[in-house]
Amino acid sequence: MLGGFVVVSGENRITEHMKSSSKILKLLQYLIIHRHRFVSRGELLEVFCDGDRTSNPDSSLRMLVSRVRTTLANNGLPCAGEMILFKNGGYSWNNTVSCDVDAEEFEALCKKAALNVGDDERLELLLQAVKLYKGDFLPNSADEMWVIPLARWYSSMFLDCVRGALELLTKKERHSEAEELCVKALRIAPFDEELLGYHLRVLVAQGRNADALATYKKMEDMFYDTIGVRFSDNLRSLYSQIQHPVIEGNLQLETVLKSYLDDADVPGAFYCDFSVFVALYTIESRSVARSGRDVFIVRIDTRHEPGAKSRGVMKQLGEAITASLRMGDLYTRASPSQYLLMLRNLAYGDCENLIVRIMHALDSKHLPEIIGTFIKAIAPVSSS
Repeated sequence: MLGGFVVVSGENRITEHMKSSSKILKLLQYLIIHRHRFVSRGELLEVFCDGDRTSNPDSSLRMLVSRVRTTLANNGLPCAGEMILFKNGGYSWNNTVSCDVDAEEFEALCKKAALNVGDDERLELLLQAVKLYKGDFLPNSADEMWVIPLARWYSSMFLDCVRGALELLTKKERHSEAEELCVKALRIAPFDEELLGYHLRVLVAQGRNADALATYKKMEDMFYDTIGVRFSDNLRSLYSQIQHPVIEGNLQLETVLKSYLDDADVPGAFYCDFSVFVALYTIESRSVARSGRDVFIVRIDTRHEPGAKSRGVMKQLGEAITASLRMGDLYTRASPSQYLLMLRNLAYGDCENLIVRIMHALDSKHLPEIIGTFIKAIAPVSSS
């Protein structure tokens, strides 16, 4: 039931992709997840026949149960006719036939890990539980009212298991295993900022600061494109710490910079977080009066709402900006639909030419969309 619904008995399988009525599969799911009790006829009528307009919903329910039994038999499950019992006006899954349910096993491992056991045993239990969790509980029935609270419950347990396992793996300095766990967990819960924070710290612990910064940017773009929000202050603060770590002791300069040298070889402009961009803007605005050189801020907007279309446009636009700017130039994504560029030692006309160059670097299929939605605002940085 975790990550999708399938019933397996030897070589025989019942899956959600078969040509069975969705009601048949959902009743089967309901009886299995509540298999340790008899479910009253009234409860099943409320869940599965609430919208039944027939004059005899009891008959509809009996027919539905019969169709579930037929589905089990037609797909080769042994004892199919005995798998659903009827007693005292209620139905139940037949627990005298051996049956393993991944959701139950997952919950049992989580509860055992919460007991007063040693770190090694607890870590092993947590990793077993995480391995069982292939995805959210019955994702293809996620809109069912009875599924929603259970899905939230199992998801919460999964995230608790992941956090507990990451804490122990980090304590034991098993960073590569922690990284693998972060990658799996973020596939299932991609918008959990705490997991992303763990992932970034694990990468840094392995001396892979450049990878951590690239991961941050990739996830930041996903947040913008999918749900249209910026990272929290805590995550942006972690990003700043990765970019500017606190160095303890008298380390050689080469040692301090070693983990960042990869960034120096990346062609094109330098991407930075919005907060870093603002800090650099402040520095430039203070120094421009003394230096007399020109620094321009360029804003490029699109009017697309977050979603698939915006994701494609902003991805192409970001790649075009990276390829078109010089290595000494900076840019950031300031909102789901906006990039800011900082250009040094260029004339006003050069900035206009740059925007034309960016449009020429775009994929032709996105050009009509972006040309029609550009808003150009070019302003020199000044002390005023």
